[in-house]
Amino acid sequence: KNKLTDFDKYLNFNKDAWNKRTPVHINSKFYNHEEFKYGKTSLNAIELNAIGDVKNKKILHLQCHFGQDSISLARMGAIVTAVDFSNIAIDTAKKIALEDEQVVEFIESDVLNLNLSKEYDLVFSSYGAIRWLPDLNKWGAAISRHLKKGGEFLLTEFHPFLNLITEPNQNYFYDINPQIEINNTSYTDGKIAEKIKTCCWNHSLTEIFIALESNGLKLLHFEEFDYSPYKLEGMIEKSKEKFVLKDKLNNRLPYTYNLKAIKK
Repeated sequence: KNKLTDFDKYLNFNKDAWNKRTPVHINSKFYNHEEFKYGKTSLNAIELNAIGDVKNKKILHLQCHFGQDSISLARMGAIVTAVDFSNIAIDTAKKIALEDEQVVEFIESDVLNLNLSKEYDLVFSSYGAIRWLPDLNKWGAAISRHLKKGGEFLLTEFHPFLNLITEPNQNYFYDINPQIEINNTSYTDGKIAEKIKTCCWNHSLTEIFIALESNGLKLLHFEEFDYSPYKLEGMIEKSKEKFVLKDKLNNRLPYTYNLKAIKK
């Protein structure tokens, strides 16, 4: 049985799910699109501090959803190309960029098979992106392929530890068989009209490091944070824009991390 056809099947479920999520997300309080339209950045302090000055830098943003972060980077003076596998998300992103008068090149593509024959100064990906990927080695190869020599990759992500404490029966290590969920809700407010099926894969920190290192990227920097910049289920605001699990208020736990790597 061909393993890849299985992955394709799962990714098709996910594409359909994100096509249905996009219209709900853009109208959600979670994404706060009204404020974004009036100039509020969608980027958080965690990734902004790690990204630094992006003026005139060529940035490739992977798994960009409907483009708020991509457009935020363009507002900061970056030359941005942004990729997502959801055609609805990409169409929406193009409209938003046009309204915002920002030039961003939005491309509909699966990240794992991306081949733009261009090289970038920085590749960026963030928050809840990698759990949608069934094959991190292909992901590492795609990042490496699009970075110039000396170019950097920044991943700002939810810590895998968070999944372990918020969801029962979680594996920490990768399993080729995805975790499948069927429901009509998302991580934002707002309901989806019909039940959707999503397929996710857990990835350990070791697996992430290996996927990058084995594709010619050298780890430069890794830092963990004891809060989430987003209010997820069961969280309260401990201090301004820093959210923690209500029932773990007195425990300092890893919620998010920054990983920076350089193409050798």
